[in-house]
Amino acid sequence: MSAFNNTAKSEIMKGNIDLVNDTIKVAFMDPAYEPDIDADDFYSDISAEIASGSTDYTLASKTVTVDDTNNRAEFDAADTTQASQTIAGGTDLMIIYKDTGTPATSNVIAYIDIAEGTLTPIDGTLAISWNAEGIFAF
Repeated sequence: MSAFNNTAKSEIMKGNIDLVNDTIKVAFMDPAYEPDIDADDFYSDISAEIASGSTDYTLASKTVTVDDTNNRAEFDAADTTQASQTIAGGTDLMIIYKDTGTPATSNVIAYIDIAEGTLTPIDGTLAISWNAEGIFAF
């Protein structure tokens, strides 16, 4: 299941989440975590479910572009390589969130499924290559 948090949709529409200029991060979730897109609005709601041994990382070179051919806007960021990941239980879900520096005000934006078993376990370098058409689109 890949989905957008409803509160984040509202905050994006109000201009309170700026995908390009705000600090946007990715967290890797424990495989046992069951997302609740209606209740998990902030990082503080999910922080206990972060995959043990993982490190959140900040998206770099973020862009929002218009794709008239597919009638949408696309959010993308640079691919990344994260060293020293030791996620013994693996992960099958990433959370994208706006980091304000305070977990209780850091909006969860989206949940992104990873193919089950793809990242189980992780011990060492983790390479993330985003889809050529962006991380997500509206």
